[in-house]
Amino acid sequence: MHGDMRDLYHSEGIDIGASPHIIVNTVRDAHEFFAEYNVDERYEFLALDLIRRYVFQEGLPRESEPFFGAALYMVIRHAWSYPNPLTKTEFANKLLLKESSLEWYTECIAEKLGFAVLRDKNHLPFFLDPQGTITSVINSVVRNSVGEEIVRSIVKGVFKAADALTEKIVDQLINVVKILPSAFEQELFNLVQRKIEEESEKLLSEIHGKSP
Repeated sequence: MHGDMRDLYHSEGIDIGASPHIIVNTVRDAHEFFAEYNVDERYEFLALDLIRRYVFQEGLPRESEPFFGAALYMVIRHAWSYPNPLTKTEFANKLLLKESSLEWYTECIAEKLGFAVLRDKNHLPFFLDPQGTITSVINSVVRNSVGEEIVRSIVKGVFKAADALTEKIVDQLINVVKILPSAFEQELFNLVQRKIEEESEKLLSEIHGKSP
């Protein structure tokens, strides 16, 4: 890793989140780090893009290697990788990282970039990118379903119970669209329920706001 860049990672009080130069150098340093461990290109470029997005939005982290490792860990543990038995401990050992640092940066990236985290029966995490295909499909189905229900309530005066609507959407996503495996059914139920609440509030406020 370049010494100059490491100094930059530890700089304080400088707003460098949107600097193209810093972003480019960070991505290049991450590429070098991944090359040391022969990371598969399928995962590397996804991780590099995640690193780019984070640095653009939040600036540089204090520690580079755990940050790079966390981005790769999240990409490798995408929801479509299920069943993926790789644990955080095993992953940290492979990249010679402190598990606590890996966990901290994983949580930081997930929180700052808005990733959803699903867990299997073994409590292993699987990540949903807010800009990814799965999230896009979930949001689309929720938006259309809530819109239909609100229109139905306007016309017929009846609105389907939230749990019933959630179950209908989850069934569609898992058994029809097959966007996620059934192992995530309960986790998806909770996620969809939250999205229904958000979308309902948004659409109802639009209706009431435009009412005479």
